[in-house]
Amino acid sequence: MKSRPIIPITLWGSASRRITELTLLAILTLCVPAAIAGDGPWPSFTATTLSGEKVDSNKLIGQPTLLILTPSRNAAKSTREWVKTLRSKIDHSKYRVRDVLAVNLPFFMSEEDVIGKAKEKVPQRYHNQTWILNSQIMEDALGVPSDSDEAVIVVLDKSGNLISQVHGKVTAARISEIIAALQSLASD
Repeated sequence: MKSRPIIPITLWGSASRRITELTLLAILTLCVPAAIAGDGPWPSFTATTLSGEKVDSNKLIGQPTLLILTPSRNAAKSTREWVKTLRSKIDHSKYRVRDVLAVNLPFFMSEEDVIGKAKEKVPQRYHNQTWILNSQIMEDALGVPSDSDEAVIVVLDKSGNLISQVHGKVTAARISEIIAALQSLASD
């Protein structure tokens, strides 16, 4: 019978603990930026405009932004109501307006298919302002279910920080909240 080297339990325990601690540290280092996304700029993502241009989340930095997130196909009606209401109530020279259509592409559908269908519904003058995002990163960052029937309106400051978030139907109170958040950025 071969003898195996004897490793004291304390040595094994401390080596095991160090490996565990290093593994946890590596996991936390990778995950913390996404966990604090609400306290700073958005998590990084890439989307495609309806005009075919690739854009990334850095395009949301530099000017206060009103972002309208359509988390599902069923939220399209809600988005249209919000867009119609907000476009008539805000000064487009002060605030960037973007509509993000979050989609979970089924395996049989391409991004081009989704863009083609969206182009049928969105007026051409807004094609460069409407983004297709094949990811749930925004829903996750905002805590919104990806199957929500209601649009989410987000106000970001010029650094990309979340200032306000409204989820639901168009109401006078929600419109006032969004306008107040935008006006708080007037000095930016």
